[in-house]
Amino acid sequence: MLTEAQKAKWNQDGYLRIESFFDAATRDRISNFVEEVARRDVCPDKWMMWFEKTGDSRKIISKAENFLDYHDALREALLADGRIRTAVETLLDENTRMLKELLIFKYPDSGGYRPHQDIYHIPHKIPDRMVHAVAAIAIDDSDPDNGGLFFTPGHHKEGVFPMDAGGVINPQVAESFIWEPVSWKAGDVFIFDDYAPHYSLPNKSNRSRRTLYLVFQRASTGGPTRAEYNRMKRAYNPPEGKLPDLDSLKVPNGIFYRD
Repeated sequence: MLTEAQKAKWNQDGYLRIESFFDAATRDRISNFVEEVARRDVCPDKWMMWFEKTGDSRKIISKAENFLDYHDALREALLADGRIRTAVETLLDENTRMLKELLIFKYPDSGGYRPHQDIYHIPHKIPDRMVHAVAAIAIDDSDPDNGGLFFTPGHHKEGVFPMDAGGVINPQVAESFIWEPVSWKAGDVFIFDDYAPHYSLPNKSNRSRRTLYLVFQRASTGGPTRAEYNRMKRAYNPPEGKLPDLDSLKVPNGIFYRD
């Protein structure tokens, strides 16, 4: 499925874009399903949702997790043919298990995420590395103007960088990196190592930049199960309760910010 050149780029940079992974019809179905998730009522004992307050005091959804168990059509569209898992296992050269899924909605006037690494064992204070690859499914076209991601190639090989309690890489360290914007088209899949530093700016455009992430562990490693992870998530970064309050919304995590 993947070429030797693609595998070499993954090993060298720590990330890889696979263009046109989904055909147009499947891409559009997935987009519609994602909007169905966005419109759901808050239900923290099932799916988890976080919101943000826009500059003109509207409440918009920022992030959702643990929704695939409650949306059969979306789960089937993403996972039934096994192609995403096959691509990830080709890059990791090992069988995997999927730990979690999340949606970052990035609607117009949404916030950004400061430079960080998706190293889930650090904030959860467990000894084993929880995540080894993240597959980002592009729901919308993405570029720097609508809050697209920036990565710095090769730094996934250097372990954990100094960070604050919220997971933000030390600014002096982040400023020493050479960052490159990662643009993609709806229907692409972008896979990255969880040690690869990245960030995004707030979305100041009139276009959404929705992205669905599937998070994979190596089968040979320890770490929590999916159910254990969800219990930790609710403890360390609880989602909104039954009635989210516009004036006191919980932020998605310590790296999230607004201008």
